[in-house]
Amino acid sequence: MTDSNPIIAINQTRVANRPETYATMMKVGPKVCITTASHPGFLGFEQLIQTGIHPMAGRFGGGAVDMRKTLNPMGMYQYTVWKDVHSHEEMHHDNFKEIYELCGACMDMVVEGPWEPYYEVIKSDLPQIMSMTDVPQILGDSFAKQEQVPKVALSAQRTVLIGDHWIMHGHEDDFEKGAIETLTWMKENVPGMIGWMIMKQFGVSAIGSFQLDPEGALKQTLGANPPPYNSNYGDKVHDTPPIPPQTPTQYLVHMEWESPDHAHMGLAHAMVDYELRQIHNKGVLAHLDRGPYYMIFAPMMEQGIWRKHLKH
Repeated sequence: MTDSNPIIAINQTRVANRPETYATMMKVGPKVCITTASHPGFLGFEQLIQTGIHPMAGRFGGGAVDMRKTLNPMGMYQYTVWKDVHSHEEMHHDNFKEIYELCGACMDMVVEGPWEPYYEVIKSDLPQIMSMTDVPQILGDSFAKQEQVPKVALSAQRTVLIGDHWIMHGHEDDFEKGAIETLTWMKENVPGMIGWMIMKQFGVSAIGSFQLDPEGALKQTLGANPPPYNSNYGDKVHDTPPIPPQTPTQYLVHMEWESPDHAHMGLAHAMVDYELRQIHNKGVLAHLDRGPYYMIFAPMMEQGIWRKHLKH
């Protein structure tokens, strides 16, 4: 694993798509963020709400780019970015009672999860912090023509695509090379792409996934009397992920686009542009055991200063 980049823990859940869910997010989410930020190893976060899928990339004809009203349950991916694994595990250890109480208050909206894998950043071409003065340059000429860009424009327009790829054993290096070539070509030639990042899973946080020991998992409480900090891997703070990485190896391709329409049309270039198709077919599709399956997300809350820590 590279030592030059921070690591990303992605808490992955599927939640009920109903008004109460959003109310709970806004009530509990900021408190979790404030608690997490108490640890010096914490570098930033990004909370993403699924708004649809890419039908061509996922090969699912019943799906659509915009499924905000019909997708139920919907995915919620919460990136937390850390100096190292120890920092993340230590934060959960030191704030276990608070996190248990806060996250427990969200369980009535959770349909699947939480599951919290760790990812290393293999390669990144994401922009650094985007302030409102950056919007015209990053989000295109249509924004530059406006005299004043509303603050909601960034979250309302910017679209995140996350592609799930499982790679054949022994093909990891070839896939990484092909994925970088594909994304580099798209950034240079496809309108609307803001940036991209390739992440490789290298294990899972037991406590972050609420995989407690048997007694803790079965203890009945509303949060005021949490179980002791403990999992099937013990009660110590780990320096490496206690739960081993998935096999076949999982990679997530994170792409950011100016809008859902740009994301929809942009990703399709890998299927309809002859030059890109040769790069993608040989460099990506030829090495897959599963995927790619692309989900479409909208940023809900974010503190993007972590991008400054990406070395490449």
